[in-house]
Amino acid sequence: MGTKNGFPWDKNTCYAAAEGGHLDVLKWARGDGCPWDKEACENAARNGHLELLQWALDQGCPWDASVCAAAAGGGFLHILKWRHEKGCPWDPSVCAAAARGGHLHILKWLHENGCPWNPSTCADAAAGGHLDVLKYARENGCPWNCSTCSYAAWGGHLNILIYAHSHRCPRDETTDTCCGAALGGHLEVLKWARENFCPWNTWTCALAAKGGHLEVLKWAHDNGCEWDSKTCSCAAEGGHLEVLKYARENNCPWDHRTIVEASAYMRQDVLNWARENGCPEG
Repeated sequence: MGTKNGFPWDKNTCYAAAEGGHLDVLKWARGDGCPWDKEACENAARNGHLELLQWALDQGCPWDASVCAAAAGGGFLHILKWRHEKGCPWDPSVCAAAARGGHLHILKWLHENGCPWNPSTCADAAAGGHLDVLKYARENGCPWNCSTCSYAAWGGHLNILIYAHSHRCPRDETTDTCCGAALGGHLEVLKWARENFCPWNTWTCALAAKGGHLEVLKWAHDNGCEWDSKTCSCAAEGGHLEVLKYARENNCPWDHRTIVEASAYMRQDVLNWARENGCPEG
């Protein structure tokens, strides 16, 4: 970190200038020795600032495949084409970024021009809720795995979960789908997952508690999902006093980690209530 007129500055100054497209600011900062790295190029590409990106690269700013991924994720095909013509490398992260952003036209162009993809493309399309992108990827031979289901559940995209299930997406033998739904607070997704035999465990309750999703936690507990002391400590971490109260009123165990998490995350109301109600402290 350096200083300018007594005020500290570092790479974040260049990052911010690049993100906002402020070429004059970036030139001034660099002229006065402000450091930068490839994230400045990524920010320019992600936000469509071609002139700034061209200048930064001409001035020797570091870059790699992440610049193409940033352009793809931001939806800027003209930048992606320009960098590809200039020999910028790409890898599966570029297709995944386009998929997560829902940029079908970019994903098509990438695939037609030989950019590799892998299961992350399908998983990221699912995370973003982009069914059309997922369908295109699958219809054109993109592989998928159980992450497609867990990412869809975390995002609350039941339509994608149903599509994946009906098209024989590899079964999630872990608890990730239920845990994703619980953490995201998506009760209808969790119900569907259970009706279709997705497994769950104590982490399902814990992550519902961490997210402050009381109705999800209630439903999971009422329907036989096991819980343990993680439910209370996760509620404390998230600062969700009503969730913690519900768990304790229904005989969920707790231990010193409830105090530890409440203290670490400065959840004073949770900390006070836990101590007043006899939570172990070590």
